[in-house]
Amino acid sequence: MQATKLKILFHFFRTPYVTNTKNKISGLIPKACDNSTNLDTVTVDLFTNDLLQQQRTKFQQNNRLFGDNDIKCYSSETESSKTKEYAEMSSEQINNVILDLLARNKDKQISELINTCSGYRKLVSESTLKKLFRTYSITGKTDKVILLQKYCSIVDPNLYKRNGEFMHYLAKAHCYKGNSEKGLSILSHCYKKYVGLRGFYRIIFRELIQDSVLNRSEATLVIFKKYVLEFSNKLEDNYPLICFWYICWSSTWFSDQMLANELLENSEKLQNIVKDKATTFSINILREYNDDAVLRLLQSLLKYKMMSEYVKVLQVLFGYKLRNRDLRGCREIILNCEALGLSLPANQQGQYIRLLIDNKLTDEKPTPMKIVSKDFKLKF
Repeated sequence: MQATKLKILFHFFRTPYVTNTKNKISGLIPKACDNSTNLDTVTVDLFTNDLLQQQRTKFQQNNRLFGDNDIKCYSSETESSKTKEYAEMSSEQINNVILDLLARNKDKQISELINTCSGYRKLVSESTLKKLFRTYSITGKTDKVILLQKYCSIVDPNLYKRNGEFMHYLAKAHCYKGNSEKGLSILSHCYKKYVGLRGFYRIIFRELIQDSVLNRSEATLVIFKKYVLEFSNKLEDNYPLICFWYICWSSTWFSDQMLANELLENSEKLQNIVKDKATTFSINILREYNDDAVLRLLQSLLKYKMMSEYVKVLQVLFGYKLRNRDLRGCREIILNCEALGLSLPANQQGQYIRLLIDNKLTDEKPTPMKIVSKDFKLKF
């Protein structure tokens, strides 16, 4: 073994660095070692052991520097220093930091700051909290909404109770996340529990209905249909029902229009509301130039034999056609009135006659004057 080491390292030991090291080590060798072979052997062993010891020491130092315990200690020290920094901030500074983090989508840091504020009873302003609630509810981050609810219940319980535990934000978060069933069940529970906030909950319901119809989710529409009928039948609140019907009725999608017809057919309360508000609905929808929706409403009124309302809506539509100088549309309404034995007001009939006359005058093309040629002779 020793002979093998000598043979492998023979050329290496002739370098100046090794020679100097060998001389230093030789001074440490006892004089009893007179044999040159023994001297070289001892020198090699000592040199090799010295290198191994240096490498082992360096490895241990590196391992100690990047060890798990040291990393944990460093991270815990960093977190504790950050927590201490948050705890020493004023309320205004905390609000500014939260808004800055929110603008940069730093949700993790916001959660850490909210937890620190909760632990140290640091007050975050109501406007900042509501901005956080709105942002996280629209993005469907239910865990963040729950964290904010927990903070408010600990630090500012009066604000927490005054706003209905901020449960409407949790309902919105579930709906925007795609779980409309859970979101609407939460909203229904809030509606029953907090009577004073029902007006606010109606607005939330309307926003959710608009979003569901615009996103074209058939499954979601079925869930909303269930809850609007429940609100109408059990809670005696028809506002969500009429909002849902109106959005489906005015939609350009055939499936939405069919759903509006189903609601009207299944709810007598809705029929009475549509009967009372038919003229108002027609005027509002014509401002959006949606005369097709008015035609569908006329069909529904005729189906349920609401003839007086039918005539009123027909007059509104006829006036709209006159203002837009739509002769074809006016003519169709006149023929429809003749078929049903109805008559339009005299002033509208007069406007229609004037429109016909004006249209004929504009259609008549002026005849060009005939040029009379005079007799003349060419002179050469």
